[in-house]
Amino acid sequence: MYLHLMNYMTPEELEVCWEVRRMCACDQLRRVTRGVTQVYDDAVVASGLRITQLPIFVGLASEGDLSLSVLADRLALDRTTLTRNLKVLEDRGLILTYEHADDARVRMVAMTLEGSALLTGALERWAKVQEFVEERFGRERLVALESELSAFSKALST
Repeated sequence: MYLHLMNYMTPEELEVCWEVRRMCACDQLRRVTRGVTQVYDDAVVASGLRITQLPIFVGLASEGDLSLSVLADRLALDRTTLTRNLKVLEDRGLILTYEHADDARVRMVAMTLEGSALLTGALERWAKVQEFVEERFGRERLVALESELSAFSKALST
């Protein structure tokens, strides 16, 4: 038995649906992001970190201890999402949070020695998958893509 669903959309609404499928930047970026995330995650996960966790560690490694607010801003995450992610990492002993010495309201985030060791392995694996991506897509195209995505982000944030 087949259940036939009637399409109650007007021709104009259907045309907009087709336009969404063809040109919605959000939809296209989300689809590409899922695929790219999978490629990087498959390469990095053996290190003990997920590719979505790597930017947290890279930020802490390159800038040192950061306040929760600064780290959230640098990662373009809201504090609630970052806090949820940090809890998992803190439970694993990879990062720690503590009160700022001058202001107990400010939560600081630091990488532990265990976190640093995992980061080292993750960076080695990241370098290999990055090389693979550059070989497949092209270094110049990747640089251009980063530039375009940066410009796109700025255009929408103003």
